[in-house]
Amino acid sequence: MALREEEQKLPARYLFRKGVPAFLFAVFVSIIIHFLAHLFVGILSGRSAVNIESHIDFITNAHPAATAAGPISTFVIALVSFWYFLHNPGNLFAASLAFVNASTRLIETISVFLQMLIHKKTTLVVDESLSLSIIPLSNPTLAVVFLCFLSLSLIILTLIIVHDSKGIPYKWLVASVLFILTISLEKIIWEVFHLLA
Repeated sequence: MALREEEQKLPARYLFRKGVPAFLFAVFVSIIIHFLAHLFVGILSGRSAVNIESHIDFITNAHPAATAAGPISTFVIALVSFWYFLHNPGNLFAASLAFVNASTRLIETISVFLQMLIHKKTTLVVDESLSLSIIPLSNPTLAVVFLCFLSLSLIILTLIIVHDSKGIPYKWLVASVLFILTISLEKIIWEVFHLLA
C-alpha cells in the first residue's frame, strides 16, 4: 500500500511576498462584506444605517435580521472560499479568506454561547447576541442549541482549513499568529470606518 506523498512546503519568501498581502486583503474584504450585508438587510428592513457612528451603534439600532446578516454572510463566505481553496490548494487568497471568515466570529459566538448556557441570557453587544431576538426566547434552550451548533461548526471549519493548508510550513503556529492579527486588524479597520463616518 503506497503512502501519499507529503505536499511540498511553500518557501518562506513566497509566503511573505504573496501570503501576507493575500491575508491583509482577505481581512479587508471580509469586513467590507460583513458590513455591506448588515447595511443591505438594514435598508431592506426599513432601518437604514448609513449615518452610523460606529459598528456598535449600527447593531444596537438595526433590525435583528440586519444584525444576523453579518455573521451569516461571514459563514457563507468561509464555506465558499474553503470550497474554492480545496479545488485550488495553491491559492493563498482563498485560504486566507476561508480562514479569516471561519475564525473571525469564534470569540463572539463562543462567548455568547457560554453566557446563554450558564446564565440563560447574554450581556454582550455583538451580532450574535442581538440576532437571538429573531428566535423566540421564552425558553433559551433553542438559542443555546443553535449557538452550540454554530460554535462547533466554526471551530471545526477553522481547524479543517488550517489542517488542509499543507503547503504552509508551521501551519498551526502561523494560524495562531494570524488569528491574533485578525482580531487586531479588525479593530483597526472598524476604527478607520468610525473616523470616516
